[in-house]
Amino acid sequence: MNRALRWAEEYAPAVLLLIAVVILWQVVVIIFKIPSYLVPLPTAVASSLVANWNLLIGNMWVTVEEILLGFAGGVAIGFALALLVVSSRVVGRMLSPLITVAQVVPKVAIAPIFLIWFGYGILSKIMITIAICFFPVILNSIKGFTTVDQDLLDLLKSLSASKTQVFLKAQLPNSIPYFMASLKISMTFAIIGAVVGEWIGASHGIGYVMLVASSDFQNPLLYAAIIVISVVGIILVGAVEVIESVLTKWKSSEVAVSV
Repeated sequence: MNRALRWAEEYAPAVLLLIAVVILWQVVVIIFKIPSYLVPLPTAVASSLVANWNLLIGNMWVTVEEILLGFAGGVAIGFALALLVVSSRVVGRMLSPLITVAQVVPKVAIAPIFLIWFGYGILSKIMITIAICFFPVILNSIKGFTTVDQDLLDLLKSLSASKTQVFLKAQLPNSIPYFMASLKISMTFAIIGAVVGEWIGASHGIGYVMLVASSDFQNPLLYAAIIVISVVGIILVGAVEVIESVLTKWKSSEVAVSV
């Protein structure tokens, strides 16, 4: 019961605001007689969502697969590169400029290159997603590895701890909050990457549905697709937050036991 009340207190204002915005949207469109090819009525969007449910859900799963695989690849690559950077100053000096260049290059510009290399299938969308979402993981992981309390490091060195022990006992636990914060950012980037990849070239996915609906002036369907991908984003980011809370509790309990 207490948990339900906490959820209500946390999310009720946002839900009420959303309802108010939808009502205002409906009223404004009717009063000012805005044509549907510019801004459709919310009721028209809802009708399109129901009428095209199978189409939207079928393409949604394609996009979700691209998001999850690209996110997993981006996180793995980002974390591995962060380990390489902090493991050696020489390696760090070699990789840091290349990582920065890889991030500042517009992904929309290199997306067509990925399509040429990997084709119009799911692989090109995954690679685009990886290219977009790996950078926050690198930055935050490096910060987590390198901002360990100096007193703790001195204590471990006085106990003749090996580099592996220092990493496992100090650097890795300290990096968890930074790493989890980067996952939330990377997940949002992964959603953007998958949709952008589908815009550049695809025959399936929510991004493809949005592109077709926009070119055919089917605004209600376009808005319905936006709603679907927004709900997917909320669910995926929420899942990352749940994992973060679990790992944070584990880290806190580990510290309490060690103390």
